[in-house]
This record gives sequence, structure tokens and C-alpha cells, in this order.
Amino acid sequence: MKIRTFLPPRVLAIGTLALTVSTGCATAGPAASPGSNAGAASVPTPSVPSSSRPALATRWPVRTSAHVDLWLHAFATIDDQSLLVPLYRRGYRDSIATVKNRANVLTSLDANRATLARRLTVSPGYLQAQFLPFDFSSWEEMRIAAERFLQFEGDPRRAPDQQTAARIAQYAAIFPAAEDREWLRLFIAGVQDEQVRWFGGEHARVLRARARVINAVDSMWNNSYRTKFERFLNNTSQRAGDFLLSLPIGGEGRAGSGRERQTVVAVTWPGRVEDAREAILVFAHEVTGTIVGGVVADNTTPAQKRDGSGERFVAAGQVRAGAMVLERVAPELLEPYQKFYLAHSGIRADGGVAAAFLRTYAIPGAIVDGLQKQIEIILGGI
Repeated sequence: MKIRTFLPPRVLAIGTLALTVSTGCATAGPAASPGSNAGAASVPTPSVPSSSRPALATRWPVRTSAHVDLWLHAFATIDDQSLLVPLYRRGYRDSIATVKNRANVLTSLDANRATLARRLTVSPGYLQAQFLPFDFSSWEEMRIAAERFLQFEGDPRRAPDQQTAARIAQYAAIFPAAEDREWLRLFIAGVQDEQVRWFGGEHARVLRARARVINAVDSMWNNSYRTKFERFLNNTSQRAGDFLLSLPIGGEGRAGSGRERQTVVAVTWPGRVEDAREAILVFAHEVTGTIVGGVVADNTTPAQKRDGSGERFVAAGQVRAGAMVLERVAPELLEPYQKFYLAHSGIRADGGVAAAFLRTYAIPGAIVDGLQKQIEIILGGI
């Protein structure tokens, strides 16, 4: 998903958590200790010895974040969109609902899902709020900022200080009208109830259960692939950032600006050590977001922009661009990447993986040529 800025601008289980990975049906067990309602970011320390890591490893540390996952989980719960590249892990919402029903857990987010989903359908701009947590350190900080925004009816001029005014403006850019604020009020209450009654403890339990997965991704990234991506990242102004593993994310990651103005790239959090490279695949998809929009804009007609073709070309073009980058920097990941995205879109690779991939994510030849040219320039350092 394209990088967003914020200035005034896929399954879980209780007891024996089962997380369905995007590529199919592999599962993994849980993680505990609910933690505070603040949902503070969790940054487990991988077991890879620091002496064995490349010197520049801290430029893109592998992390997790409880409050980012909570917020994206809440959106995944209410979002009814059906896209070629789903916004969340395939089957995530239905799997969560099944698990919570078995455990007899019903939160206000569940109870108000239909109401929240209806408004989300007619106000797709609310999806911009998915990127808000990157700019906060915890759920508690996010919740307080939202409550101050609601208290002052979205008017930064009523804020008691400059910092509060900036936060109010941040929310106001996405929720400008009274009806928008009422939606946010209901949503925030639902997220808080979800955090206290279910998600907080479940996320902590998954975190512990997946410690080995985090270590595997960290090792694979810092001991091999970070250096392979380095030229592309440097030449697209993504020299430093956070590599964030996120439970609700599937093939459509999230990339935005963090608290320190660094790039944050949220990718799928694999359920098994064997699937650790899935995180690298989604990372490749996300970091191309800096170039795809411009290439599509330069190669679409006004009519295509008006009828929505441009947006579809951006979504498919980003999948294709990720493959182009991998073909240049890590060709051993090209076929796994193609298989992963086909599976995430629910497409069978009849007639061969490469052919199915090109057929599923078809874009005009001019856009293909434009992307290839841009990637060649970036990797050539011109």
C-alpha cells in the first residue's frame, strides 16, 4: 500500500491460537500476559548475535508493535472490501470471528461491526486512518489523542497547547465532519473494548509463541537480504526505517512515516519459521510504492483516471514492481513471490506460475516499460 504521511496531512486463537498464513493453510500456535491497555510497542530482541549482523543492521531493525496490530485488527474486523490484493491476511476476519465465538467473546467492536462497516463503505477515506498508529508510541497515546480530538470537536484552535493541536489536526484531516467524529467515537470505544477483553492478551501470547519466527526473519533480513535491497532503498530515499511484522497484514502491507519521520514498512508476520521469507516478499512489494504511483499517473489517460482504472493499475503495478525488483536483487525469491501473491489473491497457478502471475496482475505495456525503466535507473544509481 502506498506510503502515507500524517501531518495535518490475515488466524488468532484463545488457548491454542491458529494463525492461517497467506499462502495456504499452515498454522502456528499462540503467545500471554495481556499487558497494559496502552498497547505499547513490543520489540523482542532476536537471538542473532549483534557481532554477526551487518554493520548497518540498525537502519532497518525487525520489530513488532502491539498497538499497530490492534488498530489494523480493528479495521480488518469491519472492512467488507473485496480486492484483487486483499487489504488484510486472507480469511483473517472470518477466522477471528470463529475463534471468538468458540470462546464466547463478544466485544462492542463485534456488536457494532455492521454500523461501522456501513459508514466505512460510503467513506473510504477513513482507511487513511490505518496509518495513524505509525506516528504513536502506544494504544494509550492514540486513544487519548482521539478522545481529545472528540472533546474539542475536531477544532485545533480549541486545544490547550501546540502538541494537542497538532494531534487534533492529524485526526481532523481524516474525520473532518460531525458524522465522521461520531463514527470515530464508536470505533475508538470498540477498539478499547477489544483490547481489554481479548486482543491484548492474545497478541502477547502470539508474540511469545512466535519468538523463533521473529528471530528467523531478523536473521534472514540482516544476514542476507538487507544488503541486497540496500541500493534500491538508498536510491528511493528509504535509507533507514522499521521492518514491522504485523499479524493482520497479508500481501498488501502498509508503508508510512513513523514518529521519528523514518519509513515504517508493516509486512505479514509469518506463522512458522519455515515461512519466514514471506515477510521479505511483502517488504519487496511495499518499498516499490515510492515509484509505482508516478509511473501509473504518467501512463494513464484522463478517462482511465476517471473510471478507476488508474487505481487498479497501481494495485497490480505494485505487485509487478515487487517482482521486478526481486528479479534484479534476489532472483531466488521471484517464484516464491509470484506463488505468494497468487495464493493471497485466491488464484490457482494453472498453466504455470509465471504465466498465471502476469495474467492475474495484468497492466498496460507502457506501465510495465515505465516501471522497468525506473527500477533500472534506481538500481543503476543514476
